[in-house]
Amino acid sequence: MSLNSKKEQLDSMVGSDKEAMAKAMQENPLKNAVFNVDNFVSDLSMKKSSKERKQSVSITMTPTMKAQLLELAKQNGYSGLSEFAVDVFQKMIDFNK
Repeated sequence: MSLNSKKEQLDSMVGSDKEAMAKAMQENPLKNAVFNVDNFVSDLSMKKSSKERKQSVSITMTPTMKAQLLELAKQNGYSGLSEFAVDVFQKMIDFNK
């Protein structure tokens, strides 16, 4: 599923589907988790992702957000945003376990 098709999917949902989606979003463990952001970011420089083959994903964001994330990536020793994003997402998955 493309992130761009999310609105179309929500528009086509029936009432029970919308309620189930709303409940899942409310119960999202990452949304409700309490964690130390400083440790989260500083740990990224110590833990690099595995050598597993990567797949391409497109994410839409504002130019300001992209610039700020790229700056944060470079502060943590990354040369680009892609590798940084992979490690951030992996860290979120690890935190959720």
